[in-house]
Amino acid sequence: MTDPSHHPNPGTGLLGPNYARHNQPSATTDTEEGGRWVAVDESGWDGDQLHGEERSRYLSIGSVAISDADAAPIVDEIRTAIRLQAPELKFSKAFAGPKNGQRRLVLSELLSPGGALYGRASVYLIDKHYFVVGKLIDLFVEEQAHRQGRNLYRADRARKMARSLFGEGPRALGPVLFDRLLSSTVAFTSHKNREQQVTVDDFYEVVEEAWARSRRRNVTEALALLRTTRQEATEYLRDAHGPDAFLPQALEPLIPAVAAITANWSRKLGRVNMLVDDQRALSDANFDDIETEAHGRGHPEFRHLSRGVHLGHLRRGQSTHHPSLQLADLISGAGFSVAQRHSGLVNPAGEDLYRVVVPLIDEAGMLPHDEPARVAVSSP
Repeated sequence: MTDPSHHPNPGTGLLGPNYARHNQPSATTDTEEGGRWVAVDESGWDGDQLHGEERSRYLSIGSVAISDADAAPIVDEIRTAIRLQAPELKFSKAFAGPKNGQRRLVLSELLSPGGALYGRASVYLIDKHYFVVGKLIDLFVEEQAHRQGRNLYRADRARKMARSLFGEGPRALGPVLFDRLLSSTVAFTSHKNREQQVTVDDFYEVVEEAWARSRRRNVTEALALLRTTRQEATEYLRDAHGPDAFLPQALEPLIPAVAAITANWSRKLGRVNMLVDDQRALSDANFDDIETEAHGRGHPEFRHLSRGVHLGHLRRGQSTHHPSLQLADLISGAGFSVAQRHSGLVNPAGEDLYRVVVPLIDEAGMLPHDEPARVAVSSP
């Protein structure tokens, strides 16, 4: 029998038994009974290393409700219009940079009313720093509340707490200490801490300092709860990195994001089949977790995503094999450029595209607010 660890999986560049299932080697086609295909790609991914000056503040996940059969002629039209010789469409190579303004006009027309992708595209933005704060509440405070028979997800209490801590934290603690709290959370909870270089004591030393120095009530109350969760943090290290570890990477944003994107498209289209660009974070086991969430059997935080959701196939593929993924790459890259502009980075692509991209931003994305229109504003 052939050892799959020594050969590429069909339709994907990932190797080994962890990526042996969920592959889509053939072109996708919509059918009335089988449902609609949605292609998904990302820009700005850093794994679970979600905090640091050298990294982008945002992760953009672009999705397009289109099959390979319908995407192929659109890709050919784009290639002809921009006179592209490269074998595949990539936003970073063909549309980014100061010299590609005319090419960006072609993309803008595709996304505007009357364009081939109008109404088919969506951008799911993740503010990585806000995601860290959300996980700080989810992994420890909510876990303790659940143990005590309380439900912080009821009435959206967990998210309100995370938003208060995120929004008021820099003023309550000072920017330097707030950044230390975020970086300590990442260092403690990330996969890199499997040798436990960052101990429970190390982490709670920062939590205690933040609580003692907080100057705003909402932040003080959230940190007061957090400082009582040493037991949950100790168990987290055991469960995430011990010999019988079973938890997925807690700070990997792609897993809950793909689940949320699946839910959002299914509510619009009914039965959907998701084709995701191959990404090492999305192993077969993690795809299984996403399917579990879609069927309402996962973590309580995401069970609400299953309401009204009909997931058919969940597959991975390579953009070289799937023109629909090339279109998803353009959407994710455009979203990433606009997010960079929003964070204050000089960005010709973001400047050219924000008017057509901001309306595509999913209101259910992982942002510290419910107003995607704010992303149109460039921070100083």
